[in-house]
Amino acid sequence: MPRNVLVTGSSGFIGFPLARRLAAEGCAVIGLDPLPPPAPDPGFAAYAGGLNDVHAIYRILRAHAVDTVVHSGAISGPMLARDNPYLICETNVIGTIHLVEAARATGVGRFVYCSSAAAFGDTPPAPVPDDAPLRPKDLYGATKGACDLLLDAYRRQYGFDAVSLRISNAYGPGRRTRCAVATMIADALAGRPTRFDWGADQSRPYLYIDDAVDALVAAARAPRTPQLAYNVAGAEFVPMPRIAEIVKAHLPAADITFKPGLDSLGYRRERLDLGAAARDLGFVPKVTIAEGVGRYVAWMRGAGGDARP
Repeated sequence: MPRNVLVTGSSGFIGFPLARRLAAEGCAVIGLDPLPPPAPDPGFAAYAGGLNDVHAIYRILRAHAVDTVVHSGAISGPMLARDNPYLICETNVIGTIHLVEAARATGVGRFVYCSSAAAFGDTPPAPVPDDAPLRPKDLYGATKGACDLLLDAYRRQYGFDAVSLRISNAYGPGRRTRCAVATMIADALAGRPTRFDWGADQSRPYLYIDDAVDALVAAARAPRTPQLAYNVAGAEFVPMPRIAEIVKAHLPAADITFKPGLDSLGYRRERLDLGAAARDLGFVPKVTIAEGVGRYVAWMRGAGGDARP
């Protein structure tokens, strides 16, 4: 069981609620993020810093006798830093190498990595297995796939206890990067129409933030796993127009239209096989898309309406 846990990206969309959850459940949590936490009293020890300072990483791991690392810090999505490929690689690959090697050298017992289904690129036919080929279509997906391969090599060569979760389409309160669900809700609350030039013929396995946190906690706690990487997504593979219908049920003034085709930043997605995550981690997503959208609408109302990334 994790006791002293380092969470990277602890001010971010996934890292912040994860760090607070682990702290509430009795872990001594150390957060590492270049940005301050989004709450003045986060409930855990927060360090300001990035993954490029390898000496600071070693100091934190040793000073706090860290036994578990959950690495959710990254350039988090293909929409970010697109004009700065070096920064993406430096943060997502070199930064991860710094952290993994420091964790190995200091005897960390479990390393959980937030990977992404973007590592697959265009997925094969459903159900997409955890070991589907990695054929990313953008640099972000390539960095996630590269780190999966590095972690797998650390497992095989050094016996390093790593688990990677290929998280797909996480949404919900706190997300600051581009998200179609957030755009629909924010536009409806502000009285704007939503016009997507993609999506009429596309579906997504949207994963509510609470389920994403559940999956990471499960990965931190599980016995040593027989494989590195696990698909983590929502239980429903939902057509985008159906999501618009759910938004309209909560916000009748919503005016949302789609055109056929892929998102310009996306890839062809099929339903992911979640069986291994249930078998080895005990993770099964709980929040339906209808429930998740309802919670998101309520949160965005409280955030002042136009909380669009």
